Amino acid sequence: MPNSDLLPSLLFKINENQLALEAAIMELTLWRRAARFSRGRR
Repeated sequence: MPNSDLLPSLLFKINENQLALEAAIMELTLWRRAARFSRGRR
């Protein structure tokens, strides 16, 4: 299998990982804001 055949699959996986990282960072941001808010700090 030539390397050029693997490129679309690799790019798809990279994109999936990027989206997963973005979602995880957003979750951590929301969690941090909620924790700060519950302690009375903004």
